[in-house]
Amino acid sequence: MSKTLIKISSAKPAKAKLVSWHKAIHGSPIKLAKDSHAGVIIDKQGTPQMFVFDTFAFLDILSEIDDRLADKLSHKEYHSKTDNPAGWLIDEIEAKLPVNPGFVQSLKNSIKEADKKGWVPFSKIQADLGLT
Repeated sequence: MSKTLIKISSAKPAKAKLVSWHKAIHGSPIKLAKDSHAGVIIDKQGTPQMFVFDTFAFLDILSEIDDRLADKLSHKEYHSKTDNPAGWLIDEIEAKLPVNPGFVQSLKNSIKEADKKGWVPFSKIQADLGLT
């Protein structure tokens, strides 16, 4: 284990081990996507000492919290940094992530399909109706 881990965890490196999220947190109502990776560092007694998440696992957990708050908070509260810090943190993290190439390709394909089918862009409809 790294020196950084030793400094931030009270577990002794020789007695601590990393186990998967699913093994450490049995029956969690928070489901992680298959491509997410999360683990728990436990001590000799099995007590969690530290949680380790890749970006997508962390976003899965934040999204679960955010989704549950969506039905409980007003629109204003839901978009508040103090009332819904999970939602705010999701936005902050996603703003720093690179755009997924698969998503970009999907958008390009959708635009091509719309052009083939002769769909009219909303911007043109707005301009034609004098709504812009």
